[in-house]
Amino acid sequence: MKNSLITIFFLFLINCSNTNAIVDTPAPQFETMTFDAVTKELLFDGDFPEHFKDLSNNWFDNKVKINGLEGSMIFTLKNYTEQSSKINNGRKIDITVEFQVILEKSSLSQKKVIKGKVKSYSTLTGDFSLSEFDQLIKKTQTDLVLRLSRDLKSKI
Repeated sequence: MKNSLITIFFLFLINCSNTNAIVDTPAPQFETMTFDAVTKELLFDGDFPEHFKDLSNNWFDNKVKINGLEGSMIFTLKNYTEQSSKINNGRKIDITVEFQVILEKSSLSQKKVIKGKVKSYSTLTGDFSLSEFDQLIKKTQTDLVLRLSRDLKSKI
């Protein structure tokens, strides 16, 4: 009986000391916007991390709406950069991406171009694992897509 209580107590302590607990984060609240076009297309010009591409595709598919009678909308993401640097007792991640929207209406020979650049950064201090740093990068990528969504909505 005494040995089984010690074993249970030991297992309880091991479970309580697990620092790699997964914390659910709420889904990002992307801005919804509508464009006067019939078709829309999202293009990635260059190399992008999968997490960023997945978030961008999700946002574009679900929050970028079209409701025109003619025309096309081409949204291009380009020049993705991710820089990690040392800070006092930690690391900082800076991420930047540029975007361009081309709205064309063939019957009126109209073309409108919207360009922009968004940046986001995050920091991590103290002792941390590579897994925690990878989560920080994903969090920063998510913030970047949120900023992209807000910035684009403010320009239309």
